[in-house]
Amino acid sequence: MDEVEIVVAHSERATLRLGEVFLKVDADPARLDAEAEAMSLAPVPTPRVLWRKPSVLAISAVPGATLGRLGGPATGSPAAWAA
Repeated sequence: MDEVEIVVAHSERATLRLGEVFLKVDADPARLDAEAEAMSLAPVPTPRVLWRKPSVLAISAVPGATLGRLGGPATGSPAAWAA
């Protein structure tokens, strides 16, 4: 891994990407608990929880093609978004 990418950061949470791993650091561990629970119940592909420690949730990248990037144009086809 060559770099750490800051995906999003604000006063309550930061999400970092290190290769194929995302680290979500949150001031409120209960939000991470709720997020992990929601991912386990979702009927769509979600990241795999790799580990959890107080205030940090490590998740895997979701396999597949990127449909778009925050702040950029959508690159996925309408059929890909519908799927």
